[in-house]
Amino acid sequence: MMLSLRAAIRRFLVVAVALAGVSATVRSTHADSILWYNGDFNESNALNNGLYSSSLYSLVYEDFIIPVGQTWLIQGVFSNNLMTTTTSTSAYWEIRSGVSSGDGGTLIASGTNDATLAATGRSGFGLDEYLVSVTGLGISLTSGTYWLTVAPVVEDNPVSFITTTSGANSIGAPPGDDDNSYLTSTFDSIYFDPAQNYVGYPADFSMGVTGVALAIPEPSALVSASIGAVFLGSFAVRRRRP
Repeated sequence: MMLSLRAAIRRFLVVAVALAGVSATVRSTHADSILWYNGDFNESNALNNGLYSSSLYSLVYEDFIIPVGQTWLIQGVFSNNLMTTTTSTSAYWEIRSGVSSGDGGTLIASGTNDATLAATGRSGFGLDEYLVSVTGLGISLTSGTYWLTVAPVVEDNPVSFITTTSGANSIGAPPGDDDNSYLTSTFDSIYFDPAQNYVGYPADFSMGVTGVALAIPEPSALVSASIGAVFLGSFAVRRRRP
């Protein structure tokens, strides 16, 4: 027997309400916060990191991981740098995927934006460390591994050095301990040696991202919810048949 128009509408409404619950789960968020931070300066070393007005540059890239089942809305990026000047008011940043030795991978997003500088209270090699922070972004990334660089725009070379970390006070993954950093312009793996600069053991660098983590249900959960909604709709229709 075919459903009446009124019964069909009732069924549709029941299904719509159930699916709205699933949609609400997709949109559920954590508070805007630090999503990944590679860790504090370990006072071991620092590497030239800056975009210069003369177009000479050195950029350091670190990897971060967005867990399976999450999408991140990245609203800010930052790095910790030893600096000889505090007059920088902007920073250059990039997010890439698929980076490997000698291969810059794919550029996902980049820009030169207004930046703030804030003293961290740490220092090394006669220089104070500053948090170089860019906010106001809106980059949506699904689960996977990405590489970040955040470099202050400065007038002279060199005046900014991104600091190394061993993962102290880190947030997210990796916690400043996977030695998977790269240096432009050839995306060479970074190594340090006191006598030969970056030749020796791998290093990790202090930077991070802020934003909102969106919890995305697995496809199986969405299918189950849809089937449940259809079942509830059918049950409601049967209950109302004369």
